[in-house]
Amino acid sequence: MRVLFLTKYSEKGASSRYRFYNYKKYLEENNITPSYKPLFGDSYLKYLYKGNTIIKNLLAIYFVIKRIFFLAFNIKRYDHVVIEAELFPHFDYKFDYFFLKKIKSFSLDFDDNISANYQNTSRKDKIPQLIKMANFVTVGNHWYFSEFKGNLIYLPTVIDLDQYSQHNVQEKDEMPSVVWIGSPSTQKYLLLIEKSLVNISDKFNFKLKIIGGNISLDRKINVEYIQWDSKTENLNLAKSDIGIMPLEKTFWENGKCGFKLIQYMASGIAVIASDLQANKEIVENNVSGFIVSSLPQWEKKIYELLQNKELRYSMGVAGRKTVEERYSYQVWGKKYADIIKNNK
Repeated sequence: MRVLFLTKYSEKGASSRYRFYNYKKYLEENNITPSYKPLFGDSYLKYLYKGNTIIKNLLAIYFVIKRIFFLAFNIKRYDHVVIEAELFPHFDYKFDYFFLKKIKSFSLDFDDNISANYQNTSRKDKIPQLIKMANFVTVGNHWYFSEFKGNLIYLPTVIDLDQYSQHNVQEKDEMPSVVWIGSPSTQKYLLLIEKSLVNISDKFNFKLKIIGGNISLDRKINVEYIQWDSKTENLNLAKSDIGIMPLEKTFWENGKCGFKLIQYMASGIAVIASDLQANKEIVENNVSGFIVSSLPQWEKKIYELLQNKELRYSMGVAGRKTVEERYSYQVWGKKYADIIKNNK
């Protein structure tokens, strides 16, 4: 079975990598031959992160034209097409529809609530219409089931256990540490709990490790900035003590899939996360971590875990067990292959 994955980015884009490229060997083991064709090349990502809007937009136009030509001459070669969210971001539904109607079997995948981008525009019905048109739609958390109508299938964003083999075996940092992992586009969420981190800093000596971000926070907070590297990611997490995932509670964030939490838990550390659907599905409150819904709760729970080494350890062990049972490619690899084969 020949399956084309029309991803948004190459393997350098985290969402594309974890939800598509990392499934390659599992698909091949289950008689599926995957091909990958990203919309945006690596040069686009480079200028996206640099914040160079003019060059980024020019590249976007080029890559859109390139996708149009590819679809016009190659799409009929495949038995099924998997599309990361939408064919052409920010275009009208009719533009996507023109190409989709020529595809004999296709599915969509969402690990972000892309429909939030169109909420107050003339294109607000684009994503619901695409979902109804697709053979099936894989989604990263169950919130989507209450929000959209269509053939929705749950597919969490997961990790490779072989890449997260070290948990609670690394020597921890001498100073207790709180860790956040992400990208420049999501580091803004740290500002939501900055005040709590300042208050804790006044009474407890700890380090905040920021992996993949460079945001400036209050000088009272002892911050260590770490460049993201796939080779050292697990080690940096495993040497930490508490993983955090603060989020706002809006229409956009409701579609988040809690992947940071899975990374933390796979590394065997306790977690604290905002009260959102995906986070509550992943974290068993008071067992593998804490789900919090206010700034005072953030401060209380971070402080509690910083003071309690035994509780951090027990939550880390419970979190690792959850990931081993529910959130790995080892668990979902064949399942995803079966989803494609049984729903095309």
